[in-house]
Amino acid sequence: MLLKSVKTSGIKLALLASLSASMLMGCETTEENEATRIAELKPINITRHVDVEWREQAGSGVDNYFSNLQPAIVGDLIFAASRKGEVIAYNKLTGETVWETDTRINTPSLLDKILLNDNETDKLSGGITAAYKNIYIGSENGEIIALSQADGKLLWRQKVPGEVVAAPDAGDGWIAASTTSGHVVVLHPDTGEQRWQSETTVPTLTLRGTSSPTIASGGVLVGTATGKLQVMLLEQGLLAWDSPIAVVKGTTELERLIDVDSKPVVVGSEVFMIAYNGNLASVDIQSGRINWKREYSSYRNLTLDAGVIYLTDSKGFVTAVDAATGTEKWTNNDFYNRRLTQPVVYKDTIVVGDFEGYFHFLDKSSGIEISRYKLDDYDYSVFHWFTSWFTSEDRRAYTAPVASNELLYIQTRDGELTALRLP
Repeated sequence: MLLKSVKTSGIKLALLASLSASMLMGCETTEENEATRIAELKPINITRHVDVEWREQAGSGVDNYFSNLQPAIVGDLIFAASRKGEVIAYNKLTGETVWETDTRINTPSLLDKILLNDNETDKLSGGITAAYKNIYIGSENGEIIALSQADGKLLWRQKVPGEVVAAPDAGDGWIAASTTSGHVVVLHPDTGEQRWQSETTVPTLTLRGTSSPTIASGGVLVGTATGKLQVMLLEQGLLAWDSPIAVVKGTTELERLIDVDSKPVVVGSEVFMIAYNGNLASVDIQSGRINWKREYSSYRNLTLDAGVIYLTDSKGFVTAVDAATGTEKWTNNDFYNRRLTQPVVYKDTIVVGDFEGYFHFLDKSSGIEISRYKLDDYDYSVFHWFTSWFTSEDRRAYTAPVASNELLYIQTRDGELTALRLP
């Protein structure tokens, strides 16, 4: 009996252990599946249809490389660039080319392009910033390049310590840029001459990207890879203060990433920032004191409009937050893991693009999707459809759209620049 009892108990324990292991494995599998799940788009009732105003090819695009090349609008012109170094100015209403420039030192000839020998690249990756009648673009080669807005003439190129993968900023008569090596550099806008540079610590493991600096109130504000918002005096480059937006937590290296890659948004005496694996925070610009902090995680820039902050978090949720209190107004979780762009305000909607090339138009007041658009082959002429067999087309979104009055401009990975209109 004792032997039987022991044997029975052993069988029960073995079954219990097996069941427990299965349950644990099931939990892990479920968690893993949820972490990698990509939301399928739900059918929506489109109440307003998107129209195409014009479409042009703005160079060779960015391929699959990390890039923050976003079009910029000044007056009647819109500027767009490719990773290789092609920069083009268009009339923003008609799409007519005003000028085009190639920033590469050894510009390929027409024969090179025909023979597909066009391999040299300037690795443009951060920009476009328009200011002081110029445009400024950063590169992975560690350069800031300045062109004239009027005719695209190359004015100067300045070496900086590290890759420039975020747009420079302009203000108070200067240009500021951040690099992946943790440096912030301030340059003269007309000559590229360096005024000063500072350096911050960069952890061994960080996200691919940096915070674009903001020049405001006599300081240069920038997020760091160590989870802080810091302010340096524009005059000398000395650190005025820094404030933690995120603190390290978790056990794995991925869980301990706390990069602040968003551009500081300054409104009056407040600065708004968000960190990966961290928080959305309102910070006093003079003292660095935290006004309020809410738990959100993102590596995209924030958008602020009429007292409301719009953000896309690292899971693909689109959320509206009251800027005065940090109170959430609404959130849309229909785009889980669809790698959304920064949200953009366009008319009475919030627009985000996703990794498949869909652009979603959400009602500003509720977050409900009211329209959706994707650049498909049936939108094109027979000639374009025929030539697409011999070219690489990739109409995924990689950077936020740009809005100007009645039109919305989107640039996809293959370099195509399209002007859309939502009635």
